[in-house]
Amino acid sequence: MMRGYFPSLRIGLARRIVLGALTVFLTAPFCMRAAQQAALDVPSGATPQIQQINPGQATPGAHITVTIQGNNFSAGAVVSSASTVIHVDSSKRISPTQMEVQLTVIDSAQPGTASLLVSNPASSAAESAFSIVAAQAAPAPAAPPQSTEPPKSAAPPEPATPQTPAAPPSAPPTPDVNPAAPATPQAPAAPPTTPPATGANPAPAVTPTAPVAPPAPTAPEASPGPEVTTISPPRVAQGFDIDLRVNGKNFVQGTKVSFANEGIRVLGISSYSSTQITVHIKVAGDASTGKSSLFVINPDDNEVEVPLEVAVKGSITPPTSAPPAPGTTPTADPSFTQRFDAFHLGNPTEIFHVHGKVKGSLVISSDTVKYEEDKQTLINISLSEIKEVKTAGIGGFNIKLNSGKTHHFAAASLKGSDARTIVEAIQKAMPTTPSAN
Repeated sequence: MMRGYFPSLRIGLARRIVLGALTVFLTAPFCMRAAQQAALDVPSGATPQIQQINPGQATPGAHITVTIQGNNFSAGAVVSSASTVIHVDSSKRISPTQMEVQLTVIDSAQPGTASLLVSNPASSAAESAFSIVAAQAAPAPAAPPQSTEPPKSAAPPEPATPQTPAAPPSAPPTPDVNPAAPATPQAPAAPPTTPPATGANPAPAVTPTAPVAPPAPTAPEASPGPEVTTISPPRVAQGFDIDLRVNGKNFVQGTKVSFANEGIRVLGISSYSSTQITVHIKVAGDASTGKSSLFVINPDDNEVEVPLEVAVKGSITPPTSAPPAPGTTPTADPSFTQRFDAFHLGNPTEIFHVHGKVKGSLVISSDTVKYEEDKQTLINISLSEIKEVKTAGIGGFNIKLNSGKTHHFAAASLKGSDARTIVEAIQKAMPTTPSAN
């Protein structure tokens, strides 16, 4: 009876182990599919939510890994920055509630607050603040304590031995001295100095002065950053195509204007001075509404951020310029200048190969159209020489001269709407409007 019991027990245990392993093998794919299904539960159009950014700050020049906690992070979610001083190197979705991003803060960034954005492939972006803090200066090394004692010579004199020849002050007078003679305090006494020992150099009598440290070089004074006081108009709406005036100070040659709202495009700088910039913008009909930011950036990367609101289309009437007085002829403003990013083409077919190549600026003033690259004027056309200007192809346009020569250009965005804007700007600047296509 006992002999048959133990084999049966061993067979039962083996059968349970085999059944357990088979159960794990069969249920593992279902668990993996459930995890994958959970990852796909967030639709691409869901609006993400940001709850925490860790770390929430960085110093200029830092390259760090930032973890963003929140909700509704769908597959394909990306992290971007609304500030030019923060470069997002890469971003990765860990889970529907976590994103990981590698970012770099430029060395010239000033302390302040920037923005990080998380957006799904078909949703609006969630925005959260990210702080840029000043780097703590390294403590200066402590200066070694300076001794006031004179340096000791190689063979210092013994203090007791050289003093023996000198008579002590309390010694009684010798018998040869006349006791009746009055004591003369001014009489020369034995010198108190100690004679040096034979063969030894005398100790220096004057303590050497410590060398004076050279003055620290004066740090160059940093140029003041741009400041914005007002924006006119202070609000724009979907579908606006207007000149936006930015008033402030410390604007310099090369100052740029950009927007955090991707639906606002800068078509060109109409005019600028040290206190005002007029920028021509176009607000897309489907631009995101609500509060956003406008950035004014100087060439030295000093920038200022101010709020700008985008309203629903039709809720704001775009401002109109005052009509000319009756009986007067409108004239071009001699200070009016527009600048557009563009490519210069050797022939119209080159528009299909300009991606990544050098581009310049097309500068339209009241009397000329110039094409510049690296601050060098390569083409200078008088408006009176232009016979015809028209769009050509996708994002391209041509300027035909009275001499028969034709210059081919393309808008930097390679969009037909931007090419049309440039053509209309040239037409507006000319004394008489040429034909256009």
